[in-house]
Amino acid sequence: MLRTALLTATAISGLAMSTSALGQTAAAPDTASDGLGEIVVTAQRRVENVQNVPIAVTVLSANALDRNDVRDLSRVEILTPGFSFGRSGSDARPAIRGVRTENVGVSGDPTIGFFVDNIYRSRASQANEPFVDVERVEIQRGPQGTLYGRNTFGGNVSVTTARPTNDLSAAVNVTYGSFDRIRGDGFINVPITDTVQFRIAGLREKMDGYVKGTTEDLDIYNRDTTYGRATMRFKPVDAFEAVLSYSYWQEKGTGAGAFGYRVGGVFLNTTTGAFDLDGQPFRINVDPPGRDGIPDAGGVDRGFPINTDPLFYPGDTKLEQDQKQHVASLNLSADMGFATLRSITGYIDYQVFRNADNDFSLRKGNVDGQEDKLTTLSQEVQLASNGNGPFQWILGYFFFEEDVKASIFSSCPTGARNTPGCAFAAGLPRTTSNAVFGQASYWVIPDRLRLTGGIRYTSDKKEINRATALTDVNQRLTQVNRTGQRLDFEFNRTTWRANAEYYIGDSSMVYATVSTGFRSGGFNAGVFTNPLLQGSFGPEDVTAYEIGSKNRFFDNTLQLNLSVYRNEFKNLQVQNQFLVPATGGGFTTTSIILNAAEAHSQGIEIEVQAVPVTGLNIAMSATLMEAKYDDYRNTPAPANYTGFRDLTGNDIPYSPNFKLTGVVSYDFDMGGSGVITPQATLLWSGSYFNTDFNTVLDKQDAFAKLDLRLGWRSASDKYSAEVFVNNVTDQITQNRATFGSRGLNESFDAPRMFGVRVGARF
Repeated sequence: MLRTALLTATAISGLAMSTSALGQTAAAPDTASDGLGEIVVTAQRRVENVQNVPIAVTVLSANALDRNDVRDLSRVEILTPGFSFGRSGSDARPAIRGVRTENVGVSGDPTIGFFVDNIYRSRASQANEPFVDVERVEIQRGPQGTLYGRNTFGGNVSVTTARPTNDLSAAVNVTYGSFDRIRGDGFINVPITDTVQFRIAGLREKMDGYVKGTTEDLDIYNRDTTYGRATMRFKPVDAFEAVLSYSYWQEKGTGAGAFGYRVGGVFLNTTTGAFDLDGQPFRINVDPPGRDGIPDAGGVDRGFPINTDPLFYPGDTKLEQDQKQHVASLNLSADMGFATLRSITGYIDYQVFRNADNDFSLRKGNVDGQEDKLTTLSQEVQLASNGNGPFQWILGYFFFEEDVKASIFSSCPTGARNTPGCAFAAGLPRTTSNAVFGQASYWVIPDRLRLTGGIRYTSDKKEINRATALTDVNQRLTQVNRTGQRLDFEFNRTTWRANAEYYIGDSSMVYATVSTGFRSGGFNAGVFTNPLLQGSFGPEDVTAYEIGSKNRFFDNTLQLNLSVYRNEFKNLQVQNQFLVPATGGGFTTTSIILNAAEAHSQGIEIEVQAVPVTGLNIAMSATLMEAKYDDYRNTPAPANYTGFRDLTGNDIPYSPNFKLTGVVSYDFDMGGSGVITPQATLLWSGSYFNTDFNTVLDKQDAFAKLDLRLGWRSASDKYSAEVFVNNVTDQITQNRATFGSRGLNESFDAPRMFGVRVGARF
């Protein structure tokens, strides 16, 4: 596969060499709007044309987000190579190039960094923050351990919101669609003076649940979203700018459980009836008090049949989620002549509650609840060189502190919040991270060959205390006692990057990069309730190799980008499930992280954008990937199963071997009547597994999803309307699975949905 990748890279480079002369000698286009425009990014912490950045990065503009109904991270995968998205409950689980988000506990860290206006979000559930009045979204693939640092093990998602401008402007959009979806969003931009501008953006959205329960009030995956953001820009002189922002986000509704909302089945030995991963799959829910009296295998009754509809929630508990987030940030920038000094300050107050029906049945009881409350403070200072001279550099310092005020797990008869008598145990982590970094580039051959080197030193300190167990839930957020068992660790790493880029022509570049990244170790909170469980896990490391090429041809009407990569992982953090005694008898499962594997991922990613004729827009990407465990022995079998497994050679979950995306649209200019634009968006994915064990129950077969839309905008560009259908093929795909005490817990992506959207700009 790697040989094929190298040959492909050589072929693309040859194409660039043979066509670059044509691009250079062609007359300057006098219809630039008919070609591909320049896209600006900050992937290297400075403003640059994306085609001059030697990093594999996909950029989604505000227009691309609107045209594809991308309201948050969940639909980014339809437009991005090497990126997959899974979700369970309120937790986002993105995956990039074989690196996926598995540990979502407060004692762990994300593997994919999520930033909004350079402010880091430390919890997986925060990555579901809606995109409102966004300028662009950058998906940076591969470790970003030098300029972004901690927890960018697999890559970054960087969201840049629209900033205040000197123009008085406003916009409003209203959407109505399937499951009584109603959404309103918009912004207003007000220039108070030439030096002070305000911008306010907001969103309100409601939708009924598309996963149906036994009664209407038990439907899940509904939406009840409120979001607002206010931003002030102060620029008294050209050399200084301050941007102050505050945002509020609340997500309510039924949610979608914790680690899945239904059971997919178990594996049984057909001779003995024992649980056996090498046995046959049985579509049953393992629940001893609810057995149906009919032998399932080997004359043994193991449970009762399940409803095989993937969009059916079989529980009796009304699920609930409640996320609240307040974010305040201050970005300062001062031009000092030789360099620009930047300060980026962020403060986040975040809390989330979600519950789950742990037996996935109509039987009363066995309801779990989880509530986390935390604050984070981050401060980054950068000093970056100005100008376009041969030597460019950036130096920086980063500080981050996360303080978990409450992390409370409850196992209650009803699962309702504020229920006296439930047992609560809290593990309260506190993380402090300090890092210094620097990167420099030098043009060895002016405008042709540039070398770049970067280095970062990170020191992460973590401590966790077991809070006193509380029986009165009303005291839990005010009388958490930081006493009892305590664990402390410190993780230090030096990560680096080395890069060379060569410009074949003005619009064609090839590059080669070697970089490293790491993700801190952490704590397994389950050790506080079961001392037999391993209390902590160590850091994981990655070394990444990449060669690539970025090209524009034929008067900026064709863009062809290629990247070939190999990531080598060591001490990979993997999730395991264990049975532990539950309150009131019986057993439940707890999830802990172990360092148990070495692995690799390698592949080819190709992105193409083209405007072959005026009005016709084409964007396509193709990904060929192999992601496997190289050493993954002595792995504990999941809950209900015994022994240890050798998973060496298994596929890394959420890693399809092939993925294709495509967007085709055409603008029909109707003169004074406006522009009509039909568009088709295709996602084709190869098969993949959702657990490390690679079983037939957690395998998602290859699938294709098609979106269709028909849009209109007025000749003045003030008014717009569109009708759309997402997932026309109605493919219901499994995007999350994990073994639990009742069987394989599952979650599935959304079914076919339609909608109508109208908008106005002033």
